[in-house]
Amino acid sequence: MVNLSQRKSTSALQKARVGSTIVLAGWVEKSKHLGKLAFINLRDREGYAQIVANEKFLGLKSLKDLTRESVVAVKGKVKTSKAKSGGKELELVELDVLNRAAVPLPIEFLGGKVETDMSKRLDYRYLDLRNPRVFAIFKVRSVMLNAIHKFFRDNEFLEMQTSKISEAGAEGGAELFELPYFKKKVALNQSQQLYKQLIMISGFEKAYEIGTSYRAEKSHTHRHLTEFWQLDVEMSFLDGIKDIMSVQERLIVSVLRAVKKEAKSELELLKVNLNVPKLPFPKINHSDACKLLGLKQGTDIGTEAERKLGAIVKRKYKTDAFFLINLPENLTKFYAMHDDGIGRYVDLIYKNNEISSGGQREHRYDILINQIRNKKLKPKDLEFYTTPFKYGAPPHGGFGMGIDRLLTFILDLPNVREGVLFPRDVERTGP
Repeated sequence: MVNLSQRKSTSALQKARVGSTIVLAGWVEKSKHLGKLAFINLRDREGYAQIVANEKFLGLKSLKDLTRESVVAVKGKVKTSKAKSGGKELELVELDVLNRAAVPLPIEFLGGKVETDMSKRLDYRYLDLRNPRVFAIFKVRSVMLNAIHKFFRDNEFLEMQTSKISEAGAEGGAELFELPYFKKKVALNQSQQLYKQLIMISGFEKAYEIGTSYRAEKSHTHRHLTEFWQLDVEMSFLDGIKDIMSVQERLIVSVLRAVKKEAKSELELLKVNLNVPKLPFPKINHSDACKLLGLKQGTDIGTEAERKLGAIVKRKYKTDAFFLINLPENLTKFYAMHDDGIGRYVDLIYKNNEISSGGQREHRYDILINQIRNKKLKPKDLEFYTTPFKYGAPPHGGFGMGIDRLLTFILDLPNVREGVLFPRDVERTGP
């Protein structure tokens, strides 16, 4: 039996000394039989290795029964490959079939080319993820998330984990996923908005969370999911939205630099040429954006308008990233801080798409209550939100950034589902 405790990665094969013996294990992507020789292409997380079996290997004939995607462990001697590509290969000494794959495979993914529609690919996601190109997306995602955590650690933010269950109706709207909870009704959180503001009132001062949010939107677009991962950030003692924009732009640059450096081979495989925007990012007033787009002042700038605005900004400033700031009061939430009818709001646009939204919150209780009334809402219905502001709330604000969308736009993916391991949408609740 091959000793798996001695297992090395396929990348280690290329560093191994010629003539030495090593153990590899992985999936059989393909095999070729030429009389007295057999070649196995073995795949693991790190890449590929060519395994060569000759007449010295007693089980040479049995290799013909080895099915694609079977899991095997092999032991062999390191040789210099005679192939044009060079490198090293393994001369087979011992082979154990750990799990023989059934045939035929339900989906095809050989050669990195996806040959199945997305719905069926997601039905067999565990096979789809074996596609090196698909797997590369999630290696980039891991690098991206690590870079986000590092940025906030380096900038003295505390990581938080908030509840995903709240009282039904806490955030309102028909987009709540309601569920029974003993003798009451609750809902899955649409965002961490309330919790991250409570944490500021608690004195955390700077905090962030990467967690799931849920919205019961009956949307079938390539941009929407019912369960999505979001970065939520909140900071106290702000001196206006410039502090929020400073954190966001430095975060994006830090993340993109990390991806470009640490996921170079994945970017090459995915054919992504990643440009890192220069600091500081341009700031475009909402009123100026409306003029550039030929829209009536106070108009909500939707998806199509964002794309047009992004193209205009790129031509003028040679950048993929900019801020849309100073939104009119009618386009802001009741909890936003306002200056003469202008909300201290900020959206970050990257590659012609909004990837984050945020701003400074109104922390003064009396003004907050007036704003609730001005929005034709009932203060009594929002006491769960407003009551904490009676007991000492600092000036604060922050933003929410979609993790799935950020990855989608970094890698120019055609569908946000490509960058989520097991996406949840209107129809899909499995695997």
